[in-house]
Amino acid sequence: MLLAGCHSESSDTQSSEIARVAKKTGVRTEQKLGPVRVTVEVVPAPARLSDEPTLTVTVTAKAGVDVQLPPFGEAVGDFVILDFHEPLIEIRGDREVTRQIYSLEPPRTGTLEIDPITVTFTDKRSGYGQGTQRLETEALAVEVVSLVDAEAPSLDDLQGFAPPMELPRKIHWWPWILFSTSVLFLLAMGMLWLRRRRAHGPLPAELSPREVASLELQRIWQEQLHLRDIKLFYTELTGIVRRYIEGTVGVHAPEQTTEEFLHEISNGNVFSADERRRLQDFLESSDLVKFAAHRPDREDTDDAYQRARLFVGIDSESASRGPTEAEIQQVVTHD
Repeated sequence: MLLAGCHSESSDTQSSEIARVAKKTGVRTEQKLGPVRVTVEVVPAPARLSDEPTLTVTVTAKAGVDVQLPPFGEAVGDFVILDFHEPLIEIRGDREVTRQIYSLEPPRTGTLEIDPITVTFTDKRSGYGQGTQRLETEALAVEVVSLVDAEAPSLDDLQGFAPPMELPRKIHWWPWILFSTSVLFLLAMGMLWLRRRRAHGPLPAELSPREVASLELQRIWQEQLHLRDIKLFYTELTGIVRRYIEGTVGVHAPEQTTEEFLHEISNGNVFSADERRRLQDFLESSDLVKFAAHRPDREDTDDAYQRARLFVGIDSESASRGPTEAEIQQVVTHD
């Protein structure tokens, strides 16, 4: 493929170069008189009927020489003028270069002529005053050919039907690319999971709602939250109980107010009458601290903590004395 591409590029380059040279090929005439030189050039030549040849009249004169170029008309010899423009005068040393550029249209094929171009000038330099002089170029002949006539196909060149050709089989690569990418992604994710599992060791067993509540109660007591922020302590305490209830009986306690929760549990057999009474006393006394700015004493705080421990199923003996140093150390070690 690389060799074929290089060959194609080389062929295109050669074709472009041939076309460029052919386009620049033209006819040219040049006349000189005193300090003035006139060049007339037509490109391309020969020209095709579909081309728009360019006629360029270039006048080079010494500085101080007043040059009069021919006026713009509708035709130049046998050609029709399509466009005309006159660039700014160029200064080259002690000479001034003036141009007239015509875009022409050939009306027919054959040999078409460009009439002689007449330029008048007056040498106004000191010591050269000779009046107005006239410089006329030679006529130019431009051959115009018909591309259609030259390259029109002939019926005699027609050949019979070519034999059937087997079309190359088209391969769809995107399913294979998608499959390979998916496999690599799954392998990478599996390796990452194994690496993390080895780094952190075996996953711990899932704790029960009672174990979670017990650890959280020990944590807030070990942090002495009841001595630092009594309102936050009661908020944490009731939150632990509500989450324990949600994890055991399915009542969405954390999302309900105390009134809504008590109303819901009063309609079912989730809790006994004694449990509902104890839970009501616990939640209502906690709401007084959280929302009514009530300041409980140490005995009330201890009682609320013990009620929470009793409700989540921690034995009464340990609840009456609070967590021991061993339990606190166990919580710290677990965290």
